[in-house]
Amino acid sequence: MEILIYGNEREKELLIQHMKSEACMAFRLMKYSHAEDYDTYLRELRTQEYDIVFVMADNAAGMEGVIALQNVNPQTPIVWFSNDKNFVAQSYRLGVTYFSVKPIDGKTVNLALQRCKKGGNGR
Repeated sequence: MEILIYGNEREKELLIQHMKSEACMAFRLMKYSHAEDYDTYLRELRTQEYDIVFVMADNAAGMEGVIALQNVNPQTPIVWFSNDKNFVAQSYRLGVTYFSVKPIDGKTVNLALQRCKKGGNGR
């Protein structure tokens, strides 16, 4: 499973810890790619297809990350963790698979992964 994480290093490590501890992911081979800045994120989106993309960038940068993925590969499940609850309406409008406000925990990550497995989205 190819996973792209767009956000800072600390949050990336926390997300990976939560994912590795979830039963639904326990026996999956996972390859993580990470983009801390927008240019790297765009380069990753254009050069590889991902099974799930986690957008963890804060404020408008997170929304721009979601829009970029929708333009490059709209079928990819998007999990958006934001520092601002006011983006919930935008997440629905943009067809985000799962949206939650930070901080994240194991339960939140599990819910996001379950939604991605079911193929659900905000549309």
